[in-house]
Amino acid sequence: MSQRSFFIQLSILSLGTAILLFFLNRLPQLQAYSTLSWISLAAFAALCILMYLAGYQAVMSDNKNNFSNAVLGFTAAKMFLAILVIFGYSQLAQPPDKLFIIPFFAIYLIYTIFETYFMMKLGRMNA
Repeated sequence: MSQRSFFIQLSILSLGTAILLFFLNRLPQLQAYSTLSWISLAAFAALCILMYLAGYQAVMSDNKNNFSNAVLGFTAAKMFLAILVIFGYSQLAQPPDKLFIIPFFAIYLIYTIFETYFMMKLGRMNA
């Protein structure tokens, strides 16, 4: 997958996710969590970029295990960060309910599917 193709697809995905967030954040139950939603969108887009760049470097290296290590490392780190964000937000903001998880995990799921897609494409590239 070329960088141009990746950034075009990431832009389309991010725009679509932003539109989804716009409408989700209009729901009275989720309005209080709009800041977390927008920060999550930016963070997951940034993580996608970092993951692509690391994956691209790994697939171009002589050691083919570098790619597997990059995928596993980013996947584990992203899950750990997601848990930290959920726990941290619930402790710091002390929301009255747990509905803030809905937009956060929707974004998490959308970007995880995209990351799986582009990492599979990267994995098939020849160095």
